[in-house]
Amino acid sequence: MPLFFRKRKPSDEARKRLEYQMCLAKEAGADDILDISKCELSEIPFGAFATCKVLQKKVLIVHTNVLTSLLPKSCSLLSLATIKVLDLHDNQLTALPDDIGQLTALQVLNMERNQLTYLPRSIGNLIQLQTLNVKDNRLKELPDTLGELRSLRTLDISENEIQRLPRMLAHVRTLETLSLDALSMVYPPQEVCGAGTEAIQQFLCKESGLEYYPPSQYLLPVLEQDGAENSLDSPDGPTDRLCREEEEWQNRFSDYEKRKEQKMLEKLEFERRLELGQREHAQLLQQSNSQKDEILQTVKEEQSRLEQGLSEHQRFLDAERRRLQEQLKQTEQNISNRIQKLLQENQRQKKSSEILKSLENERIRMEQLMSITQEETENLRRREIASAMQQMLTESCKSRLIQMAYESQRQNLVQQACSRTWPPVGAP
Repeated sequence: MPLFFRKRKPSDEARKRLEYQMCLAKEAGADDILDISKCELSEIPFGAFATCKVLQKKVLIVHTNVLTSLLPKSCSLLSLATIKVLDLHDNQLTALPDDIGQLTALQVLNMERNQLTYLPRSIGNLIQLQTLNVKDNRLKELPDTLGELRSLRTLDISENEIQRLPRMLAHVRTLETLSLDALSMVYPPQEVCGAGTEAIQQFLCKESGLEYYPPSQYLLPVLEQDGAENSLDSPDGPTDRLCREEEEWQNRFSDYEKRKEQKMLEKLEFERRLELGQREHAQLLQQSNSQKDEILQTVKEEQSRLEQGLSEHQRFLDAERRRLQEQLKQTEQNISNRIQKLLQENQRQKKSSEILKSLENERIRMEQLMSITQEETENLRRREIASAMQQMLTESCKSRLIQMAYESQRQNLVQQACSRTWPPVGAP
């Protein structure tokens, strides 16, 4: 189920059918059946529970709807305590209420073609249940409490995912018909399941250590509990009583269908009379309307004249409006042209200012370059003069040193020459 489930709104036809069926069930002398099938219901209405409780209905038919839950909020399952037949096939139910066992009077439960994934354990409390139909669901297993259904006569679990039967099913001694998918069964084996209900029950009784007896020997208490008119010592056998009981239920349903058809015919007759009355009313309205045609024609002519005058006035207003719009458009165009010229003039002035500023910056840059070049020339000349003076000093020093060396050498030579020419004083 989606997280946020949106209820589908029933169609008008389904809503009318529900109202009709609810009214039909509340009429004096109505039978014990409440049929709200094919009403596009997403849940059973509260009024249905109240009707079943107050009028003690015994048959509740809710098939072919879109039910996702059997028990809506604020409703109690005990309101259906008198129900013996509950038909819910062709819905979208995913589970039965956990307290389904409170419906102790229930004899027939039809859940065919739903989305059940499990059966609650309390289903074993339905001690009067004779027919359980869960065909075409999503069941994978059956609860052990199914063996407590001591009145069960018909069980249909076909078209599910069930592979094993509970061993406790052997305790259902009244079971006459068991429908299942024999080819998908594991326990009991396929060959046993294919042999029929009696073979299955014999197998389960053997597995449980019980002695098998045919269901006919256990049907008499069930028929007595169901309110059969025959006593325990009646000369008729259980099979005859069973046939009479089925015939009685068939007659009840047949009578119900006949009454429903009769009510439908009455409804159609009422609708026919209603349509006839509506036609007569329409004719009276037509006659009354014919007297108003002249007045309406006069009003239409007056309205036409007024509309013509309004149209002329509207055309004059439209022409005046177009003239004013044209003048306004021309004025806006002139203003736009003037603004465009001002913007162009401003742009030219802005460009001239930028050119002057660029020339001024270029002049300043050239002056800075010239100042830097003159300073560098001065420094270079000073360095050349200093270098020349240093070279002159170096050469002067070298000349002085050479002269001094020459003088020294000359004196040495003179001294040596003198010493060699003149001997020392006192020599022989």
